[in-house]
Amino acid sequence: MKIYYMKQKALDSLQKDIDNNLNKYKTAFSWVEQYYFDKENPKYYFETGIEVADYQLILGGPETDFQNSKIIFEAFKNKINPVQASDLRLWAYLAHVQHWDYMFARWKIDISDEEDENEQDDKKKTPREKAIDRVNTRYFFGASRGKAFVRQGIARLYWSAYLTYDKTNENPYEYTEFFFSKQDIFTSITERSYARNKILVLAALKELKKYPELSREDIRLFLAKLNQAGAITVLDFLDTEQAKQLCEKLMEEVHNVPRLKEGSSFKSYNYLTGKSYGAIFKILNGQVTILGKSISVKPRNLIGKKEGTKITISGNTYIIKEIN
Repeated sequence: MKIYYMKQKALDSLQKDIDNNLNKYKTAFSWVEQYYFDKENPKYYFETGIEVADYQLILGGPETDFQNSKIIFEAFKNKINPVQASDLRLWAYLAHVQHWDYMFARWKIDISDEEDENEQDDKKKTPREKAIDRVNTRYFFGASRGKAFVRQGIARLYWSAYLTYDKTNENPYEYTEFFFSKQDIFTSITERSYARNKILVLAALKELKKYPELSREDIRLFLAKLNQAGAITVLDFLDTEQAKQLCEKLMEEVHNVPRLKEGSSFKSYNYLTGKSYGAIFKILNGQVTILGKSISVKPRNLIGKKEGTKITISGNTYIIKEIN
């Protein structure tokens, strides 16, 4: 199968016309050929000289991600380099032409998806504006810098396998499958500055997989600590053993973070302003109390929660700190 790129001007035109073409993204059949014919630009693509074995993506929802990631990566492995794999002209062509049926099945533009729910979406946006955002993100590189390559519908399949493929493992796709099976891990890692550091991503996944009992808060704390480590260590210069040791050290810190138990006291700080709530909280008979009087918080049961956990008091979000 020959691989094509969109010409840059053709790509720019298509992305600029998302609003006008929005309804076309809701149709089951590819319309791009006709779009460029109407623009009197039928030769909107060029041949790259790259050829890959014929392949077919599996149609469906999130449950197909892992298998499709393997399919794409096997096809393009050793055929393109990281620079070529970062070029939207390739992925935009595949999304709009070669794999339109897959994109239509996997990424409905008028339905929120599991990754949308983790975005800081503007609640004031209209349904149409949100649909435009989804097209821009899934068919182009419209996500914020650093996340674009793992949000675009086809590029995310290739890059997820590229980052997690471990040729030293008996099953080289073990961590690719783990990556896709844990949505919170997938989203948290791809939001970080080290998201394209293969050595670090693999080291983090290997460490996380050792502890299947980790809570969502623990996972986020571990990945946040790894991100913070970049302030004192040049993460891109770490070799495999150094990345492994760093992840083990950070996981030990996560395990040693104080947890709330009966009789514990703690302070809370506003998530947005950083301002202290003012009073010291205490856990009595499983309830959160101030001066012996219980107050309502969400989640209601804080036993076992760690420092850094978010709680809601009177509609405001706070962070638990200074547990004693």
